[in-house]
Amino acid sequence: MTDFVRYRAMESLCRQSAVFHPLDSWRLLAQAEMWHHKAEQEIELHSMLRHGAPAAPAARMEWPRSAGNPGHPLAG
Repeated sequence: MTDFVRYRAMESLCRQSAVFHPLDSWRLLAQAEMWHHKAEQEIELHSMLRHGAPAAPAARMEWPRSAGNPGHPLAG
């Protein structure tokens, strides 16, 4: 669970840094989002282990295919 605390601290640090460094805020907020997702995965893993469920890697979120949207990341 110490990883969870570290991930949340990094998320908070990135968000605070974005306020004081507006030119780099896009990069810092993206990093904060990454740390946020890592913390969520850590909670999910801890919950699965605590309830006796087998630990499985977190599912990757994928964009649904869209035939009408050629600019979509997975279209084509």
